[in-house]
Amino acid sequence: MWPILVVVFLTLSAVAQNWMDARRRAPQPVEETLYVSSGDALKRASLGFDGLTADIYWIRTLLYFGEKFEQQRGANQYFDVSKLELLEPMLNITVELDPKYIAAYRFGAVFLPEINADAATRFVERGIRNNPDEWRLYQDLGFVQWRRNRFRESAEAYARGSRLPGAPAWMQAMPALMLAKGGDRETAREMFLRLYEESDDPFIKQVSEEQLMLLDQNMPQRPRGREKGDRGIR
Repeated sequence: MWPILVVVFLTLSAVAQNWMDARRRAPQPVEETLYVSSGDALKRASLGFDGLTADIYWIRTLLYFGEKFEQQRGANQYFDVSKLELLEPMLNITVELDPKYIAAYRFGAVFLPEINADAATRFVERGIRNNPDEWRLYQDLGFVQWRRNRFRESAEAYARGSRLPGAPAWMQAMPALMLAKGGDRETAREMFLRLYEESDDPFIKQVSEEQLMLLDQNMPQRPRGREKGDRGIR
């Protein structure tokens, strides 16, 4: 069995390297180089190594995202995720190949709402169905619903996730926060701070950090106390 695994791995590695070399030699349209329309076709081509193929396709998804990110930022443009037309289908294919691919679900929860909020919700709910014990996906669903101003649905998602093994204590406080003041800046800061702390993805961290900086810049100044003896807030 091991010789067969080695041969398949080397073959897939060679295919990936040839694809990257071809991109450097003769750039082709993104649709031709990065997007395969059928997850079933990839499954058949993977010869049973769905997880390895999912890894390769996930890398291609990140390459596509990174290329578009650099193009827009290089032109001094605001990064508009809605222009990434292939992001949703590429993420869907990744999780078709491997329904346990948590990183893909979490990436989609952050960026797909800018493209299609309904699709983003369905995508994360799909992740929960395939990984019902992963508390971070309930956090992500709560995040997506919060961005849609669906604070009751967000509270329900956090409440469900807070009951799972390994969920941190702060998850228990999020339902009340959503129901009490889901739309204010303090809540937004809490959401992006948690997202930054819980994610290992560099793109998610960068976007969360930028959002935190914007929120801090626009946060109203707290009233300053007077001189000694004053009991005002400092």
